[in-house]
Amino acid sequence: MPSHTVAGPAGALHIVDHPAAGDGTAGEALPLVLVHGMVGHVGFWEAPLAHLAGRRRALAIDLRGHGASEAPPDADYSPDACAADVLAVLDALGLPRVALVGHSFGTLVAIAAAAGHPDRVARLVLVDPPGDFTQLPAEIREQQLSPLKAAFETDDWRSATRAGFDGALVGSAPATRDVVLGRLAVTPRDRLLGMYRSMIDFPAVDTLDRYLAAPGSRAHAIIAPSNARPFSLHVLRPALEAAVLRGTGHWLMMDAPDRFTEQLEAWLTAA
Repeated sequence: MPSHTVAGPAGALHIVDHPAAGDGTAGEALPLVLVHGMVGHVGFWEAPLAHLAGRRRALAIDLRGHGASEAPPDADYSPDACAADVLAVLDALGLPRVALVGHSFGTLVAIAAAAGHPDRVARLVLVDPPGDFTQLPAEIREQQLSPLKAAFETDDWRSATRAGFDGALVGSAPATRDVVLGRLAVTPRDRLLGMYRSMIDFPAVDTLDRYLAAPGSRAHAIIAPSNARPFSLHVLRPALEAAVLRGTGHWLMMDAPDRFTEQLEAWLTAA
């Protein structure tokens, strides 16, 4: 895959960048920017990148501290910090307006970028986004999330995160499970827990509302069957049009690449 680096606010950012076809027609389509989630890298988007090659400009970003991108000196892996990286890539490449796609934690990054700069994001696609944990009742947050946060501060932190990944991998293909768990095993503590902590405290619904309030905003979701909780974003905000990809786990673009890319293309071209 053609790749290069651009300067980000906290270090060099690695991207893969597929140009549009040279006949001029694909160049009229919105450029597509793909943002992976926890423990991921640009290779998680291999199928949609291959499918869209030549149809429109399509690029994927290694989030800070992931893949070949540099780790930030201050260990800030919050959605807002990562969103600043996405905007830095758009600026470096001269992309005034794009279709922005995020997966898992990457959806929070995409939402933060879109809310902060709705004029830069013509279409937002959220791939199996986490729910908004800030919308949980206080007693549930205390009973379920406080012990998890406490476990992050112990030597058993990796087991605590592994339990969450095991749940997300229910329904996944064996090959997907092997790739994801392999990445989980080698992801450094500051990166994994930095994203986990900020995910739990990120006001996803309120931030998404800021984007949806902007004139001309369009938001869609592609979700796994298990994403049907009371605090799921498409449940809290029915305006977020959602398509369910049956027979997949959380990493649905890897479990069912053909069906995923078909649905992604449908959302990108929806009227």
